[in-house]
Amino acid sequence: MSAFPRPQQQGLLEGFLRSALAQKPADVSFPSFREKKRQRNVFDVCKAVHESEYQQVKRPIDTRTKKPIEPAHKFEVTLGPDNFTEEKYKLFANYQRVVHHEEPTKISKGGFKRFLCSGLERSTLVVDGKENKIGSYHQCYRLDGKLVAMGVLDLLPHCVSSVYLIYDEDVNDWNFGKLSALREIALALEGGYRYYYMGYYIHSCIKMRYKETFRPQYLLDPHTNTWSPLDADMLQRLSGRTWVSMSIERYLQTPEFQQKLDVNPVKYETALEYINATNESDNPDTHKSAKTVFEAHMPGAMTLDEVREQIDLDHWKVKIEERVFELEDLVSWDEHDVSEPRSLKGIVAELAACIGRELVQNTILSFG
Repeated sequence: MSAFPRPQQQGLLEGFLRSALAQKPADVSFPSFREKKRQRNVFDVCKAVHESEYQQVKRPIDTRTKKPIEPAHKFEVTLGPDNFTEEKYKLFANYQRVVHHEEPTKISKGGFKRFLCSGLERSTLVVDGKENKIGSYHQCYRLDGKLVAMGVLDLLPHCVSSVYLIYDEDVNDWNFGKLSALREIALALEGGYRYYYMGYYIHSCIKMRYKETFRPQYLLDPHTNTWSPLDADMLQRLSGRTWVSMSIERYLQTPEFQQKLDVNPVKYETALEYINATNESDNPDTHKSAKTVFEAHMPGAMTLDEVREQIDLDHWKVKIEERVFELEDLVSWDEHDVSEPRSLKGIVAELAACIGRELVQNTILSFG
């Protein structure tokens, strides 16, 4: 078969092209060669996330009716107050029932209001000459008019903070965690906010792993309240340990610390080992922990032996973002003992000692 049209075919083709060009709708614009080249080499996140919105979709003109051709589906995103509506509650109830497997009798409008509608007061604030929204908002995603997802956001003077996300079971396969994160990044860029906070990151929770795919990204150091890059080195440490403080581990490599080793040659592999073994009062990055609940013999609290004998910590329920587990399901849970104060098991044991067996049996721990 020839790769080029024969003369008679070419005439028909030219006639078709002339007809098509004559009917090209006036409201459809085509990018220039320079713009196409730029788009191939530069990713514009704001442009990309808005392309699917109903208001941004280019609608060609129907040559017969002279009216714009409507798209097959209508996708819309709006930002509004964090108030209660029946539509939002219906979405919340579906999410709690399907994703968290919560019993319908435990899902209530009051719980929805307390959890998702009790945020920061809304106002505006001029930052760097630009008026920004401040307070708590709901970002609503609608498909063909139906509310299919809702993000709960705190807008602060310099950042967009992602608090929570709920979505309908019909869009379970859409990766709404990633989609909403891109939308919120675009919101931060367009609003002139300097930072975007993705919320909690628990490395052992598989459903949170999508957050590590965003770059560049930083984790807040739990010991010094400083930021450390979430890079390959950090991920490797998180995969092999239950607790990581990059600021302390960097300190362990400094000449100052190496000089101390010459006097007392002890090698600490991790920051946690160092904290548990030393009291470096001259180093601002470290401190000796206060007495535990058990060591302080706090009035009204259970003793360590009583916790061991009377409370089943393994089956204490814990909610991590979108799912409910038992503590024994967590990675490395069995590697530590309740007597280790800086381990998760030790921290949970102290809390249990303070609230008692009955509350442990009837509560769910929440890590965001």
